[in-house]
Amino acid sequence: MSTINTGNYTIGQPSIFFNTTIANASIGNTATTAEQFRNSANSLGNIVSAELNPEVTYIEHWVSQSGKRVKDKSVENTISMMINFVFDEMNEDNLARYLFATESASVLSVLSDTVDEGSGMVYVTTQVGNDIRYEIPKCSVRPDGPLPFNGEDWWQAPMVLEVLRYQTADGNNATWLANPFGRLIVST
Repeated sequence: MSTINTGNYTIGQPSIFFNTTIANASIGNTATTAEQFRNSANSLGNIVSAELNPEVTYIEHWVSQSGKRVKDKSVENTISMMINFVFDEMNEDNLARYLFATESASVLSVLSDTVDEGSGMVYVTTQVGNDIRYEIPKCSVRPDGPLPFNGEDWWQAPMVLEVLRYQTADGNNATWLANPFGRLIVST
């Protein structure tokens, strides 16, 4: 473990990107191709808040010893990774994702689509601390709560980017077969 280094303290709000191609060729290669993935077409807009949320449940084993139950083993049973975020750009693309809508001539047909699956990236660049790039070969984007109509503040919609396991049936990319839930790159 390293010693305390104030250069590792980080302040920054992420940008989140999504493309409907699983294991998109622009992620998982180099920093240059990753920059190609971070474009306006893949951007989920202005992110007001975001959280990286690993969820793990455990199975515990107990033994009887001297009249007491004592835990002797605990192992992970289920794991998942969620990136909960809130956006405030109410454009057609974001509203279509939020409302499971298809778009035709600036009209959204609500609840006519399914959950989008593809590739994602969470990118934090900051002047204080380390840049962080989480490249995700397979994920889905879906709503994560109500969209309140507010006449006194900016509208904000909660969504979640759920990291899914990349498998060979999705393609044959050695980078993602070795990192089926993606990879986090920290750069100074």
